[in-house]
Amino acid sequence: MAGIRGKSGPPANQNAFKHGLAAVQKRREESVTTDHEEGVRQQILDGLIADKGGDQQISTATMILAEVIASDAAWLMVFNGAIDHIIQNNPKARQNPRGLT
Repeated sequence: MAGIRGKSGPPANQNAFKHGLAAVQKRREESVTTDHEEGVRQQILDGLIADKGGDQQISTATMILAEVIASDAAWLMVFNGAIDHIIQNNPKARQNPRGLT
């Protein structure tokens, strides 16, 4: 079967598949978040602070650790969602996990 001029391979191949994880990683490097991600981060942070007795009972070091944990957890949620979306739209991605990088 002949390919399309200027394209690599036959129609519907995965050579030009773009998964979007690189864009998510770039957003993380630039510390850019969406409103949804920021809301999740804030919910996690509020829960961690409440577990320690509230704002008045928490030290500065513990507050910084809670902010780091909340931020990392929110980004992990974003990456997991992106990977789930990729696998749903491209079942072959599960066979080649290196293709997600």
